[in-house]
Amino acid sequence: MKLNKKQNEKYTLISIYVIITAMIIYSLSLVAKSAPAIFQYIMDKLSWLVRVARPIVIAFVFAYIFDPVIEFFEKNYEKVKIGRKGKERHLKSSRTLAVLTTIFLIIFLLSGIISLLVFSVTDQIRFANFDDLIILAESYKKNINDFYNSVLTQLNKLDIQSEQVSDYVRLVSTKLLDGLKVMASSLVSSISNISSYLTTFIFSTIIGIYFMIDGAMIKKFVKKVGEALLSEKANKRISRFIKDADQVFSGYIRGQLTDAVFMMILISLTLSVVGVKFAFIIGIIAGIGNLVPYLGPFIAYIGTAIVCLINGQYRELLIAVIALFIVQTLDGNVIQPKFLSQSIQIHPVLVIISLIFGNAIGGLFGMLLAVPVGALIKLLFVRYIDYRLEKKKEEKEEGEVEKEEKNQMAKKI
Repeated sequence: MKLNKKQNEKYTLISIYVIITAMIIYSLSLVAKSAPAIFQYIMDKLSWLVRVARPIVIAFVFAYIFDPVIEFFEKNYEKVKIGRKGKERHLKSSRTLAVLTTIFLIIFLLSGIISLLVFSVTDQIRFANFDDLIILAESYKKNINDFYNSVLTQLNKLDIQSEQVSDYVRLVSTKLLDGLKVMASSLVSSISNISSYLTTFIFSTIIGIYFMIDGAMIKKFVKKVGEALLSEKANKRISRFIKDADQVFSGYIRGQLTDAVFMMILISLTLSVVGVKFAFIIGIIAGIGNLVPYLGPFIAYIGTAIVCLINGQYRELLIAVIALFIVQTLDGNVIQPKFLSQSIQIHPVLVIISLIFGNAIGGLFGMLLAVPVGALIKLLFVRYIDYRLEKKKEEKEEGEVEKEEKNQMAKKI
């Protein structure tokens, strides 16, 4: 069968499309296989940008978190009048004074926390001599052996062979040693990078102070740039998104920080009253862990259990667990909802899903930001659904109006 010129051109064009499609698919498969290497190459080339951006981002975060505190002091300083009677005037540098007051307050709080940690540790060994430390070490060893033997006794009653337990203990010991080796190497790496951390801290502090002092001016400049470069519609959308993000993040982060400090004090005092050793250390670590949902209570329970079991404080352990349960219940149902903004209304299941994604993407730092990001996504999604429903309602009403108009026209004809 002979093909005419038109058919020949048609099949030639189809062949070219097939070849091009196959080449594109093959190229995409190669890119997909090499994606990790390509991503790593891009990240290596952009590592300098990350190093430059890191102190700026840290400075922005701290300026953003403490902005309400600065505004509080600024409003109070603006009320202060100086000068002789009849020639009184307001302070010109109220913002700068507010920033300095906030910085001194932060330093004071950090110094207090560090002092409590040092005092809590030194208080345990202040009156101890060398013989007391030997007795204390032997007591710890005896308590651990007694606990291990009691576990073996209970397992034997359950018809579980001690060899299996020994094998499991050896496996756990190996894992712990491997973990300690990794921690040691990480510690050495961190010490070697201390100059880099110090440089980042200094630049972050300087930039953060400028952000705190000139925050209002920076906001005006960014708004002016947005109005100049973007359309009115795009500018409104971005402004609304920034407002939503600010509402969610400010409500969550500042609320969580306040709750963490409150729980830090409450857990420390509770464990001290019960008589648990190293109560302030457990309380401070649990309070910091409270920044991540469900992590604070876990640290409080595990830390208390370890300290009490090592020191043979079984009675105190029982009382402490009950007291911590009451404190955590009070925090979850009364204290935390008061501190958190009303905009953070998020279901526990969504919190857990957000934490899983946050941990997978950014580790501990990702978990810190996971819940507010999840709340923001939920807010935007709900708003989009409401918008779509409203639009469908309007389209339905317009359709009914058009239908009514057509019926009226038909009746007139």
